[in-house]
Amino acid sequence: MARRGAEMQEIEEIDNAVIFVGDDGCILSAGSFIEGETQSPSYGSDGKVTIDRIDCRGLIALPGFVDSHTHCVFAGERSQEFALRAEGKSYQEIAAMGGGIRASVEQVRAATTESIVKHSKPFIERALQLGTTTMEIKSGYGLSTEAERKLLEAATRLGKETPMEIVRTFLGAHAVPLGETQEGYVHSVHSIQLPALHEMAEFCDVFMDEGYFSKEETIQICSKAKSLGMKIKLHADELAETHGGKTAVELGAYSADHLLKVSDEGIRALARSEHTVATLLPITAMSLRATYAPARKLIEAGAAVAIATDCNPGSAMSENMQFAFTLAVIGMQMTPAEALTSATLNGAAALDRAKTHGSIERNKLADFVLYDIPRLEYLPYHIAVSDVAAVVKRGEIVSGNL
Repeated sequence: MARRGAEMQEIEEIDNAVIFVGDDGCILSAGSFIEGETQSPSYGSDGKVTIDRIDCRGLIALPGFVDSHTHCVFAGERSQEFALRAEGKSYQEIAAMGGGIRASVEQVRAATTESIVKHSKPFIERALQLGTTTMEIKSGYGLSTEAERKLLEAATRLGKETPMEIVRTFLGAHAVPLGETQEGYVHSVHSIQLPALHEMAEFCDVFMDEGYFSKEETIQICSKAKSLGMKIKLHADELAETHGGKTAVELGAYSADHLLKVSDEGIRALARSEHTVATLLPITAMSLRATYAPARKLIEAGAAVAIATDCNPGSAMSENMQFAFTLAVIGMQMTPAEALTSATLNGAAALDRAKTHGSIERNKLADFVLYDIPRLEYLPYHIAVSDVAAVVKRGEIVSGNL
């Protein structure tokens, strides 16, 4: 279960710790060295069982980051839009000029699945090296059944070709493609794309915002997705307050994401929900020169807050969760302990994985990162530089040298 309010500050620190991991990649015990020895499993009466050891002396072990909102399968790049924003152009103005989501759609439709995998793989590998062990990846740059299928196939392949654990989300309702009407495209997502692609993704997401999809359209699409056995996430209240946070709660969504413009009513709804996580994306706010999401108001109201990178070619060209962590502290005034909870356990809750991911506890997956830092506070303090010594996924070192 996600932590909320004051609970997000509760970080247990153990000196001289030991973590025992079973053959299934799950944690058998974690605690002080003496406690760990006491709880260690029986290795057989002959005493001949070999135990693999990782020497972590002088290092700090933290849970692997759970990046619960990315668009990390795409083609091409949009650095020219980055320059236009530097000149003062807004997200909406760039979209009206032919940029934005539709620019990426052209690039994806012209690409093969193989080329998308090749282009996206380095982002996944770098995220892993930077401490992310679980990553959500959305489609949404295809906006047709076949192009969306390419993206979901690419995400599936990347989960097999890298150690990263990938959670797939269908985001056909990301924008309306050129040449189609709003009504016609909503019908396409609802009646054609979802029936064809629902088995390829665990979640369905909708960009519910001004100029994209209305509350009524969002409910229509999400209701269909739920009838097909999918779970719900929402892009909500990023560009304008459209009751996205409250709608996410009403739909039983696992997360409401962005929330730059969320209303007090939306904050209260998220605080009352035991299910919907408020996922904040500080790299996007920085890149768009927007006001950061109201993390303090959400936390103090009692909402469960997560942070994620939103890695995408337009508004957040970064796969670095440590940078999102730093911006959460600097830009959104979260404490380091709150940011850690947001980047790990609450990110896992936003992906319906809090029972198995996001903390170093008995019976959870042994996904943790070893840092060469003196204390937790050093992680956001050392800005945009990695102090990762090694990344462990399911008990195996997948990045670094120890």
